[in-house]
Amino acid sequence: MYKFLSHEPLANKSCHHNHEEHSHEHHHSHADARSVDKKILKISLLMTFSMMLVQFIYSILSNSLALLSDTLHMFSDVFALALSFLAIIAVEKWQDHQKTFGYFRLEVLVAFINALTIILSALFIIYEAIEKFINPKEIDAKTMIIVAILGFLVNGVNALMMFKGANLENVNMKSAFLHMMSDLLGSLAVIIGGIVVYFSGIVYIDTILAIVLSILLLRWAIILLKQSTNVLLESSPVDIEKVKQVLLLNPSVDEVVDLHITQITNKMLVASMHLKVKVCDLKEFEKLSQDLSHKLLHEFEIGHITIQPIRSENEI
Repeated sequence: MYKFLSHEPLANKSCHHNHEEHSHEHHHSHADARSVDKKILKISLLMTFSMMLVQFIYSILSNSLALLSDTLHMFSDVFALALSFLAIIAVEKWQDHQKTFGYFRLEVLVAFINALTIILSALFIIYEAIEKFINPKEIDAKTMIIVAILGFLVNGVNALMMFKGANLENVNMKSAFLHMMSDLLGSLAVIIGGIVVYFSGIVYIDTILAIVLSILLLRWAIILLKQSTNVLLESSPVDIEKVKQVLLLNPSVDEVVDLHITQITNKMLVASMHLKVKVCDLKEFEKLSQDLSHKLLHEFEIGHITIQPIRSENEI
């Protein structure tokens, strides 16, 4: 008797055509989504950079530490948006035969870096808020309010564009959106703080709001950091045991000897498995691989599957 070595799932002509058609549509869907994401990021980057310069100038002129903190936070957003934009360019344009999955993982790496910058920005805001609470300074509240409102509008437009048009299931775009939301909330805190200072002279409400909003940002950023870390560490995005159960439901599969599932980027799952199978020849195995590939694609969205079969010992 014989033992199979390794085999990529094959299909008959009809099934192969359907799979190609699905892959073709899937590819164009991803390409279209990235094209929209790239356009949104470009507009957001230009608007955020311009607003950052305006806020920096007027934070110095108004002597507003809160506005300066928001400006530094916006600087981290400019950095994050630039990285997100470059990640999409890399996926679309850069070619390297050694990188068999292209630069898709760069999107996840950028999301990881973005999450870290959000965390650092939030911690910096908390530090500055405590410092301001201990040593309050007189500020030009009117200028602070006007500039913060302008920043709020710019961040609001950017966040709305991303929410309506971007693919927020993509961790790269999700991280960029979180940056916009964090800046939106930061601008809101500065507006409220400025209004309170203008009418009452009490500066502490601005400090309290900054701390509360920063804690919320930390929570969001930690979730994003966990998601991107899991992808980079190649943790399985789906329940391994459930996948094994589905494989064993096929009467031709005796045992799942080994199973690895990883996520390259958003909606791009890869699985490799070592199965003991009850098949007599290559034709039967081709049919089995088609069935398993179809099942895993539709139940778990695993689109790239490699099966290494070993003939079951009880099969004569």
